[in-house]
Amino acid sequence: MRLNFAWQIIIGTVAIQVAMVAALMISGISQVQHNQSQMLERFAEQQGRLLSSALTPGLAYADPAMLQDLLELVADDSNVLYAVVLDAQDQPMASVGISPDTIPARADGTRTTPGQIEILRDIELAGQPLGTLAVGYSTDAIDALSATLLQRNVLLALGVLVLSMLAAVVFSLVITRRLRLLNQGGKALQGGRLDHRIPVRSHDEFGDLARTFNDVAAHLGSTQTTLEQQNQQLNRSVARLESMLGGANAILWEADPRTHEWEFVSGDTRRLLGFPAHNLGRGELRARHIHPADLPRVQNAARESRTSPRTVDYRFAHRDGQWIWLRDILSWARDADGRESLRGLTLDITTHRRTTDALAESENRYRDVVDHISEVIFRTDAEGHWTLLNPAWEALTGFSVEETLGRPLCDFVAPEDHDDAHSFCATLLEGGSHSQSEEIRLRTRDGDIRWVSIYASARFDDHDQVMATFGTMTDISDRKQAEDEIRRLAFFDGLTQLPNRTLLHDRLGQSLANTERTRLHGALLFIDLDNFKDINDTLGHAVGDDLLRQVAERMLNSVREADTLARLGGDEFVIILNDLHPDPARAATQAEAVGRKLIEILRDPFKLAGQRRHVTPSIGATLFSGRSLSVEEILKQADLAMYRAKNAGRNTVRFYDPELHRAVEARFELESELRHALDQDAFSVHYQPQVNTSGAVIGAEILLRWKHASRGMISPAEFIPVAEQTGLIVPIGRKVLRAACEQLAAWKHQPAFRDLTLSVNVSARQFRHKYFVRDLAETLEATGAPGHRLKLELTESMLLENVETVIAHIEELRSFGIEFSLDDFGTGYSSLAYLKRLPLAQLKIDQSFVRDVLDDPNDAAIAQMVVNLAHTLDLDVIAEGVENDQQRAFLFGLGCRHFQGYLYGHPDTLAELEALVLRQSGNGNAATHP
Repeated sequence: MRLNFAWQIIIGTVAIQVAMVAALMISGISQVQHNQSQMLERFAEQQGRLLSSALTPGLAYADPAMLQDLLELVADDSNVLYAVVLDAQDQPMASVGISPDTIPARADGTRTTPGQIEILRDIELAGQPLGTLAVGYSTDAIDALSATLLQRNVLLALGVLVLSMLAAVVFSLVITRRLRLLNQGGKALQGGRLDHRIPVRSHDEFGDLARTFNDVAAHLGSTQTTLEQQNQQLNRSVARLESMLGGANAILWEADPRTHEWEFVSGDTRRLLGFPAHNLGRGELRARHIHPADLPRVQNAARESRTSPRTVDYRFAHRDGQWIWLRDILSWARDADGRESLRGLTLDITTHRRTTDALAESENRYRDVVDHISEVIFRTDAEGHWTLLNPAWEALTGFSVEETLGRPLCDFVAPEDHDDAHSFCATLLEGGSHSQSEEIRLRTRDGDIRWVSIYASARFDDHDQVMATFGTMTDISDRKQAEDEIRRLAFFDGLTQLPNRTLLHDRLGQSLANTERTRLHGALLFIDLDNFKDINDTLGHAVGDDLLRQVAERMLNSVREADTLARLGGDEFVIILNDLHPDPARAATQAEAVGRKLIEILRDPFKLAGQRRHVTPSIGATLFSGRSLSVEEILKQADLAMYRAKNAGRNTVRFYDPELHRAVEARFELESELRHALDQDAFSVHYQPQVNTSGAVIGAEILLRWKHASRGMISPAEFIPVAEQTGLIVPIGRKVLRAACEQLAAWKHQPAFRDLTLSVNVSARQFRHKYFVRDLAETLEATGAPGHRLKLELTESMLLENVETVIAHIEELRSFGIEFSLDDFGTGYSSLAYLKRLPLAQLKIDQSFVRDVLDDPNDAAIAQMVVNLAHTLDLDVIAEGVENDQQRAFLFGLGCRHFQGYLYGHPDTLAELEALVLRQSGNGNAATHP
């Protein structure tokens, strides 16, 4: 008998519910009984503990009355059936209720019988047994409660069973109805009605199943539509392929890979090959039309295409008798049955091959032109690195094309033109210009220099960014050499290669402009060779020319690069001296020194025609500054001065201005006397005290003095510049430092003087001398002078050049304890950048600012600035030239704490300085000198 799905659900559900209710009832009854027993035992145990605690005092005192009173209180509980208290010998001491004949044994402690539960509990005190308590409780109330609870559980279980059966019936009816809808949908789908849909009325699993069914039906409908569209598209594609193959003059075919017989052909073979497809279907027929030289390649390509597609070009004999070029694109395929086939696409590439051959021929002709042209053709990338060069590059520079590619132009440019080449490339590569041209010098592999003219243009991309440059280089070395020769002939003397009159005029005009700008002086020396006409007439013009060349060579080696030596003509030469001293007298001295040097270098005899001949010059000199005089006027003045030299006996120097000449003569006389004074040790030193705020002497500055035998005392302002210029300042300064060290060594053993310091002015020339540090260190060691008591005063002029040397010398000398002061601060070109680097100890306010500090706001501001700067740099500051109390008070108010000047003492002898120190210290005894 077959049961439908609804009855299966009902029967199954009822059976499961019955089994579940029976199991729950059995489990519930057992659990209730178990819980009842546990509850009674826990209750009896708890009550027993409470009674035991209450009865302990009565047992301890053996008081039956107390025990009886307590038991009667317990008897008021309706659940208590009896209670008995026994002593340690099990004798009754008190009881209530009806006691049983036997009480529970001590081993059990609890005894349960229907309707009651009895407990037995020992009563102890401090581990000693006092007696026993036996209590019986009634369980009737709990038993009645348990029976009521069990009855309710049975009724509840029966009600659940009935409800479950009703739910099963309803559920089976709902389920079977939904299943019928699904069954109807499946039959509709089976019948091909893809538009049938099952109504969805819920969101449970049946609703999900209905939606899935509807989605499947919709997808099948969409798939069917898509397949129909794809079939239509496929038909159109086949038609389009046929049309394209015909338009492209190509055929598509499939062949047996063993026999190469066509099994499928699409396309117009008659148009492509000149034969219908059935005439070429067999492989051996097609092979007869393939060029014999190409046939092996075609066959190899067919075999190799089994692993990967291959392309092969070959010649084919067309029906009209011409060879055409074909290209086969070959590959192997395998169908669903595992059968292999060779597939191919054959294209007519005759036109393409002819174009390629023509392009290759054109490329060859272009390459022939590029490889044989004399000009360098190049291409660079966007960074300026060469990517193309023709062989003319190697012929020009000696560098091969291979080693040059990838490098920039600047790698091969001569150092003199590196900046121009960099600017040329940067302008082009940055898009600043579409084309550029420049003339620069290249360095060849052999180290030679070649002039080239470069023309280059830039190519831009769609974003106006330079993507490459193209250009040419032309060797213009011969042209440049010709231009140099033309320039030489135009501006240089052909005999001596010196600048001629034309270039001289240009150079002299530049010197005039330079003196106007710099406020310096320049000088012009006009040189005429004495008795040159006699040598020229007696020995011949060739010997005369040789003499002029030798004279020019000697003089050229004695002038600076900044100066100009020119030949006017005949035996006349001119020298332009630039950047001479701003003071006319000093500038004249410099020009005089050059003239004397020329006389000296021409003193040696010349070898002429196997003879030794002496030649002397007459030199005229004139100074110039600014544009007050023209070029011709300056030349005329120097010419007149030259004639004054000839009238003075020749072989001498004369100035156009007689007063200037006398000043020069006086300067040379002073130099001679200065050398004599140095040899005779005619110099002496004086000491000017330096004091603190209280006027106490803390040291002195050593000042050089020269007492001339006939002229008396000569001012240092007069002889020090001469000593600087001639270099005599070095040995003079060495003597002064020696004297200072000896004096410090003598003072260090005398308490009154051992704390004094001595300041010594050091000239720039002396300080930069290569042995200055060594000589001073040896002097300190030889004299035993304390270095920390020696202070060297430097001038600002030292900071204008070789500042690194100055700093190095200062650091070396500081290791001996020597301190440094910057003298005349503010009068020169003070650089704060240099000042903060110099390890100085002191700044000195120049007396030119102190002199008018009370009257001139500018001098006061400068003094204030020097003091503030010194304090900022943590330097000491001293003011020189203090002559009155008002100046001292003003400087003190600015923050200056050390002073020097006539207010405290004139420069004087050592004895006067020591006497002043002793007077201040209260010791009038004269110092003992070594």
